[in-house]
Amino acid sequence: MNSVGFEALMRPRAIIVSNTSMGVDDAQRALRACACDIVNQIDLKEAAVVLQDGPLPDLVVLSLSEAVPVHVAGPIDQISSLTSSLHCPLVLSAPMGVIDALSAEVWKRSEALLSEPTDVDFAAAIAVAIGGSRQQLHDVARDMESARLQRLADEVGRIARTLATLSVSTPMSGENVGDVRPSFLGEPALMEVEPSASEVRAVIRMRRLRERFFDRDLFADPAWDMLLDLMAARIERVQVAVSSLCIAASVPPTTALRWIKTMTDSGLFDRIADPDDGRRIFIRLSDSAADKLARYFSALRTANEVVI
Repeated sequence: MNSVGFEALMRPRAIIVSNTSMGVDDAQRALRACACDIVNQIDLKEAAVVLQDGPLPDLVVLSLSEAVPVHVAGPIDQISSLTSSLHCPLVLSAPMGVIDALSAEVWKRSEALLSEPTDVDFAAAIAVAIGGSRQQLHDVARDMESARLQRLADEVGRIARTLATLSVSTPMSGENVGDVRPSFLGEPALMEVEPSASEVRAVIRMRRLRERFFDRDLFADPAWDMLLDLMAARIERVQVAVSSLCIAASVPPTTALRWIKTMTDSGLFDRIADPDDGRRIFIRLSDSAADKLARYFSALRTANEVVI
């Protein structure tokens, strides 16, 4: 076998599942950019049968358009279940209205969730999915983001401890300066006063105020923006839909979805089923993340500091 034939044999084999020609075109461009062979293009209704009876692909790309109705959540769940049982990665691109209706299981089974992705976003998600299953590709950017998220919870606690230390009165140089006893440096109990929703919302407003004077991308920090939004919602006892949290992140939808998935996997967010519709999920702050944020705001109050 010559080198050309060997390279063709080693290309990942992908199936496109879509309900419109636009969805197919979007998936095709991304798959070709990643040197994948498209072995089949099927409709949403045919997907379950083809996946059960046809040859096993290396990747399934489910690409839906804005025209898709919300009730496709059921077929999507079936497709994601099949791909999971076949150990085949699934990349799902859909309108935000559809993603809002997805079950927690679809979130867990999908390698990536996209909404209004650029060609680069789509190709990057496919590259990561292929790399996870075939160990041929490596996304350094995703590793950097994962490491950053892993440090996020510890960073919140570290900031709280630092601010608590700063709140201790420090003697000025000069006459009659006494000794500072080590016992005075003890960290105060930071959980005594929970922040109010208005207190958290004020910080969010100050962060958004910067965008009136500077480019939004200059201060993009979706993880922190979503943490603050979910903290305020927790205090107000309000449920937060995925689409609402994506808006709060103040970044493109696909970027926000990637952060939501990663932060959920990291234990900072929880997926909660809608009591009125078990297939729909809400996102809320985990208890441990809420505890750290409460301590953070208590430390800010103690230190009489303002962070924007």
